[in-house]
Amino acid sequence: MPGIDKLPLEETLEDSPQTRSLLGVFEEDTAATSSYFSQLFKAMQRIYDAQNELSAATHLTSRLLKDYEKQRFPLGGDDEVMSSTLQQFAKVIDELSSCHAVLSTQLADAMMFPITQFQERDLREIVILKEVFQISSDDHDTAVNRYSRLSKRKENEKVKNEVMEDVYTSRKKQHETIMHYFASLNMLQYKKKIALLEPLLGYMQAQISFFKLGSENLTQQWEEFLTNIGTSVQKNIKKNYKITKT
Repeated sequence: MPGIDKLPLEETLEDSPQTRSLLGVFEEDTAATSSYFSQLFKAMQRIYDAQNELSAATHLTSRLLKDYEKQRFPLGGDDEVMSSTLQQFAKVIDELSSCHAVLSTQLADAMMFPITQFQERDLREIVILKEVFQISSDDHDTAVNRYSRLSKRKENEKVKNEVMEDVYTSRKKQHETIMHYFASLNMLQYKKKIALLEPLLGYMQAQISFFKLGSENLTQQWEEFLTNIGTSVQKNIKKNYKITKT
């Protein structure tokens, strides 16, 4: 239904079939929103879990490289050059591990927090309000049915007044709940846009900060070190290849 962006609060007291029909459209939209955000939440949770795992694995790799010199290999002997090289690698990877840890924290704050809030607070509120509205509507229908079954005899006047008071009270409560329900459904149309964009912005900003932080830590000195190691490895591969061919 194009062009409809809110439920008319001024028509809640009348509670017409047209208003109920429009409410059904908003409830259908809310259900679709809830389903979509549930899938998006799971996808972002996988990103966050994967980043935490990468951070932990990077830290473990750095620690194992630091421990290399403490190992005793029966055929390896004491290789000071290898130990020194791995210590340098450990230092680089340790810096990367710190970058990954920062990224994990940023993803938790800027990506997971806002979408979790939307799931657990805003969408949950709609579910609760719908239940409260349904209960108040059922109570009002029950009161109206009791009133319609009353006898018109005078001896039932006291009971009639009690039932009429019950109808009035239940109608007032229903009107209050439907006003609150409609207002929350209307607000959800705006909240869901923010809830979609905010975690995406948080994710991209966290990634940009991570790349900048990595670029600052991987200085020219480390680039030269890695280049030298790569050249040395290639020379050893060629050397071993020639030995095996002779």
